[in-house]
Amino acid sequence: MKRSSRLLVALLCALLVLAACGLPRERGDARPSTVPVDAAEVDAVLARYEKVRDTAAELLDPKPLSTVESGAVLAIDTGTFEVAQRLARAVGGDSASDDVVRLATPRFTAYPLWFMVEVQDRAAEVNRVQIFERASAVDPWFLVASPETLLTTQLPDLRERDGVQLVVPPDSATGMSMSPQDAADRYAAVLADPASPAASSLEKDDFIEQMRAAAERNASLEDVSFTQTWSAQEVRHVLRTADGGALVFATLERVDSYEVGEGVRVTWPDDSPQKALLESGLSSSGSLRYLHQVLVSIPGGSGKPRIIGQYGGVVEAEGP
Repeated sequence: MKRSSRLLVALLCALLVLAACGLPRERGDARPSTVPVDAAEVDAVLARYEKVRDTAAELLDPKPLSTVESGAVLAIDTGTFEVAQRLARAVGGDSASDDVVRLATPRFTAYPLWFMVEVQDRAAEVNRVQIFERASAVDPWFLVASPETLLTTQLPDLRERDGVQLVVPPDSATGMSMSPQDAADRYAAVLADPASPAASSLEKDDFIEQMRAAAERNASLEDVSFTQTWSAQEVRHVLRTADGGALVFATLERVDSYEVGEGVRVTWPDDSPQKALLESGLSSSGSLRYLHQVLVSIPGGSGKPRIIGQYGGVVEAEGP
């Protein structure tokens, strides 16, 4: 082929490439996506977590947990370990009886990545519904949510597309009576004030009943002014359920405050977390801060949200 012919062919190829680059994308084109982990990687993440958790439990020291936990889970577990140290009692850490019964690995187009795993703890007779999150490609996986359910509690089926579970934006109410963030905020409002207008939009579930009963007992103490506040943290992890609703992982913060009358002392049972953190009780004023990680089921359509699992505890105490 002559040199001029080769140049002509090259120019024609270049023009064809440029023309192709100028074509509009088809509407069906999907953005690149990545799957957080496969089953083998999940096994490795869980094995690492269980090894560290067992070590921390054996040492009765929460420090190792900071390498596998973060956020509210780490705060709750650190409080649990501190209480256990003061009461000289063991912390559950034997993972030999744990079985994975469900796994959800949504797709994401950017970090952070996260996945859900439901682990049956036969020894404790609970299921732990856990979220592991990775902030970047160079970061390890951290446990960031771990609400517990009864063994008899059935999680709603999750919606899938091409075998991959779908997520829900926390501020989206599409297909539901309210958004996941709105549900968390309403729970905080109702727990803080039973007369809140939001009460009619939520199921009167066991969690509300338990928290309300505890608050009423504290409020009935003589010569003690008791107040309780609740707030909802930002919701980040939500899965779409098969009925068009959502499975929501939310964290609620609770603060119990006491103003004690002169000559009065508030005390707690010897084996309680409150006694461990406020050993001498309260004779003037003080407070206890709790974190509660809750698992909220929002049905599709007009159904009301319900809390179906929780994991929480005292994370801070202030007093004389």
